[in-house]
Amino acid sequence: MMKKGFLLAGILLAFATLGCHDSSTAPEEQLDPLSDAEQMQLVAAEVSQQNGGIMADLNMAASTSNGAYSAMAKSAGFDTSLTVSWITYDLSLAYFNSNGAEQPRFLRGLTDSVTYVSSLSGNYSSANDAIRVDLNSSSVLTADAILSGKIMVSGSGANHSKYSLSGTARSLDVQAASSYKVQNVVFDLSASTLVPASGELVGTLKGTYTKLGGRVDLESAYDFTFTIVFDGDQTVTVTLPSGKKYTLHLLTGLYFG
Repeated sequence: MMKKGFLLAGILLAFATLGCHDSSTAPEEQLDPLSDAEQMQLVAAEVSQQNGGIMADLNMAASTSNGAYSAMAKSAGFDTSLTVSWITYDLSLAYFNSNGAEQPRFLRGLTDSVTYVSSLSGNYSSANDAIRVDLNSSSVLTADAILSGKIMVSGSGANHSKYSLSGTARSLDVQAASSYKVQNVVFDLSASTLVPASGELVGTLKGTYTKLGGRVDLESAYDFTFTIVFDGDQTVTVTLPSGKKYTLHLLTGLYFG
């Protein structure tokens, strides 16, 4: 009986050891990384004006430098809150003459620079529901050389918006934690459409996404950088980290590649 007891205990121990070994070495299921197409969906969402991206801020900064909102006087806190299309802009503006002295408001022919601080919010769904946006972004920009008629915008911004993106293979829910910098972005204030004539945008798109569909829904992180060089056209070339190139319309968010 004692030998049988030792034999049974040995068998149980062997099974327990085998079970622990299998559990410790079995690979955990990982979420596939974002494809080039999915990365480009995010770039289009976070850059284009229609989707409340960086261009919405840049165009508003150019508009305030063009005197479009010249009646807004400087006051404590946000100067004003206004809604354009579906985007609500909370803006704080400071105006300066060519000598660097602050002015109470935009004065045409005298104001030479604007410091632009923004907070953007709003909710948007595209016509085909391919993208849904819960906008939450901000920026600090400076526009110089207004009197020359060709302003130069520099500064940075942050984006903590939520996105739902529908694709052909899968859909994504995204929580952004992105940032961007613009340097020497030139706007011709006499142009009919305010599109950057030159300059550079560097975006670092970060955050988390959840794949919707398939056997499981898992959350994963993303982090990649892209650069856009402006040339006065409404379309620009976006090069992804893989080297894949897309053409993006800055205003509408449409892209191909």
